[in-house]
Amino acid sequence: NSTELKDIHYIYSHSYNKVEFLRSDSNVGKYVGFREFGMKNAERWNNDPHVLSWRRAQKEMFCHHNSEVWYRKVLLRSVKPSVRLHSTAPPGGHHPAMLVCSVYDFYPKQS
Repeated sequence: NSTELKDIHYIYSHSYNKVEFLRSDSNVGKYVGFREFGMKNAERWNNDPHVLSWRRAQKEMFCHHNSEVWYRKVLLRSVKPSVRLHSTAPPGGHHPAMLVCSVYDFYPKQS
């Protein structure tokens, strides 16, 4: 609920066939690779100061501007939700009880 750049967590990831192999996380400050291909690319990009500074600039360029837009359009129009919590027996009887949490009326605020 903030437009401050320091409060924004920016994640950029690469996937192939629905499997993530590389991620840049602004809280980590570098690329992290998964599987051999991702680890090789992460090592190469982490050793290039231009790539790292460009990725940091992306956080400010995309997130800071868009957070202000989304804050005005969405977060300021949100209202306190109505929450209902109840226990129920699931169909099939495999478990003795199931906890259900339902949230209503949190967006948009009624004029």
